[in-house]
Amino acid sequence: MKLAPKDYIINTVYRTNILPVISACNTSCVFCSHKQNPEGVEVYRLDKLSLADFEEIIEFLSPDRKIIIGESATRIVEGEPLLHKDFIDVVETVRRKYKKTPIQVTTNGILLDENLVERLQELKNIELNVSVNCISEKKRMAILGLKKQDNIKEKLALLEGRINYSASAVFDPNFMNYEDLEEMVAFLDRNGAGSIRLFLPGYTYLTDKNFELDKLYNEVADYSAKLKPKYRIPIIIEPSYIYDLKARIAGVVENSPAFDAGILEGDIIERIENARVATRVEAFNKAFRLKDPELDIIRDDRRIKVRIKKEKNSSPGFIMLYDIDPDEADRIGRVVQRHGADKVLFITSQLAYNVLKGLFEISGFTFMYDIVEANNVFFRGTIKCAGLLTVEDIISSAEKYINEKGRPDLIMLPPIMFDYRGRDLVGRSIGEIEAELGIPVDTP
Repeated sequence: MKLAPKDYIINTVYRTNILPVISACNTSCVFCSHKQNPEGVEVYRLDKLSLADFEEIIEFLSPDRKIIIGESATRIVEGEPLLHKDFIDVVETVRRKYKKTPIQVTTNGILLDENLVERLQELKNIELNVSVNCISEKKRMAILGLKKQDNIKEKLALLEGRINYSASAVFDPNFMNYEDLEEMVAFLDRNGAGSIRLFLPGYTYLTDKNFELDKLYNEVADYSAKLKPKYRIPIIIEPSYIYDLKARIAGVVENSPAFDAGILEGDIIERIENARVATRVEAFNKAFRLKDPELDIIRDDRRIKVRIKKEKNSSPGFIMLYDIDPDEADRIGRVVQRHGADKVLFITSQLAYNVLKGLFEISGFTFMYDIVEANNVFFRGTIKCAGLLTVEDIISSAEKYINEKGRPDLIMLPPIMFDYRGRDLVGRSIGEIEAELGIPVDTP
């Protein structure tokens, strides 16, 4: 595994507002993606970053978006941020620079203690995303690869009423059953967690686990629906199967501004400050940015107005599944116009297909287009997301389309497939697709 160059780290920070801290980890989770990558996957580990390094890197963060620490959302391997010897000094440095910007730290919670919680509490506007994964100590040891019990219940109890936190868990029925899931939901509900995200396992073909992802999703969704009347904590399942772009609220955090305003799960936001919203992303971003936004909501067969009392650039307290920014349609239109294309082929992932289809139905495009789903041929297994598509996957899908329907003028791909150098996860360039097919290829 290569060391991440400084320019790669800075570019990642600038694009994602994620601050990488450390690649070392104190667990060995059974579902860890780094254990099952096929040969040739290009990921980077962090060298030992000093406080001086962080003082340089944080200059590239944006104060207008939540700053995230410890999130594995890029090609840089993110470990457990609390392992960094200067962790709290790093957070304090970020807070001095960005006095009011929300900071979210993703941690497994093992190293939480009273002193650390107290210092984080003093910095204000800090929230934690705790990768709990399991509450049962014996099963937790097996799932996380721990050599001894870590008393996670005591660690989480330190946060209640002091630091806002949410929880997450990878639900693999090979290691947890639904009783374990309810035990975890019940504990988190009693101990102040704002929400829990259940991630379905993403396994490549190199494992011996190959779920039918949609079937597992439906089973977990059905069981979660049975829990919702018993517990107040919102339960969100990811990856999500989205079939429309309605700004439907998936959950409301207790005692949040949205909760106090009387917003309910299932409400659909139609307008914010009398301006219609087209997607969940647009609705959430507008509500996040505005002070005291007024919402027009559809609830069952009624339309009602609700005002959320909150500060600018702060969470409204409702949760939505991630779909797409409607500005993406404008970006796509500009790229198509630049190429002078009349027939465009959009290749996307299985999970993103309905989202893209929904956006295009409201976009008013005047050019002809087709959308096709690319299978994740390289990773296979339960992998169905756009960020893990490769050049190989795209060429395979494009050749099949061309054989059946002819050649498009332009092929458009998800930008998340490529890094800032235009390379996929195995280091192949977007230009290779164009060279192989003899068709212009671009991203919005």
